[in-house]
Amino acid sequence: MTTRAPILFIGGLGGSGTRAVAGAVAALGYYPGGCLNVSNDNLIFTELFKRPDWLRAGPPPRQVAARLRLFEAVMTRGIGLPQLLRAPTLLRYRRAQGRGLAGAPGSLGWMTKEPNCHVFLEAILDTWLDAALVYVSRHPLDMAFSDNRGQLGNWSWLFDLEPADWPSPEAAQLEYWIRTQKRLDALTARYPGRVIPLRFDDFVERPVDELTRLVEALRLPVPAERIVPACADVIRPEGIGRWRERDLSAFSAEQLAFCREAGWEV
Repeated sequence: MTTRAPILFIGGLGGSGTRAVAGAVAALGYYPGGCLNVSNDNLIFTELFKRPDWLRAGPPPRQVAARLRLFEAVMTRGIGLPQLLRAPTLLRYRRAQGRGLAGAPGSLGWMTKEPNCHVFLEAILDTWLDAALVYVSRHPLDMAFSDNRGQLGNWSWLFDLEPADWPSPEAAQLEYWIRTQKRLDALTARYPGRVIPLRFDDFVERPVDELTRLVEALRLPVPAERIVPACADVIRPEGIGRWRERDLSAFSAEQLAFCREAGWEV
């Protein structure tokens, strides 16, 4: 990876803490896009890619890459006629997106925070050789007890997972966490230096240290004095550690063992 700021994606399971991480990274100087929801998800990425039926139909890699290039054009130049001809539904985002990165002088580069982007990790890293993905993970048992199970419903089939086959929604959610983590581990080895794991639990306890580590891992041209103010809005949510007060009997011994082997306290 070169020393200039890479194209940056931030993803993970829904509820894993991507919003807090993205807020800090944007505060360092990254342009996050002009069309964000209350969770700071990039709505244009959502519009183009959060489409389980499209992905289930098996689009060829060149089609996925072409859609990513369309997204790049929107992020860097805005939504013009060429982009609308390819994706007319983007019209409602045209005003808010403005000129994209071209209208944000002084930015480090452009970033995309959208939890589902990890589903397209291989295509993203193959399309842009200067792209990196920050994968945010949260304690697997906290995730298992989260009510945010949208990804389980949308993408479980990608991981050969049938939620109804598990004894409880929590067990199915934990299994989704496990299978996505196994895939992440394999892709981290395949794309060295371009997949940066970040544990949300560590981030909220030591935000300055963890953001410093991220800046160093990505080789961002950011002066050290910008890191502390970038963490000003990071708070420790009340939901951390909720698994300690819950019944774990629905989880298999194999599931709990995987969590321990991955370095999480269980």
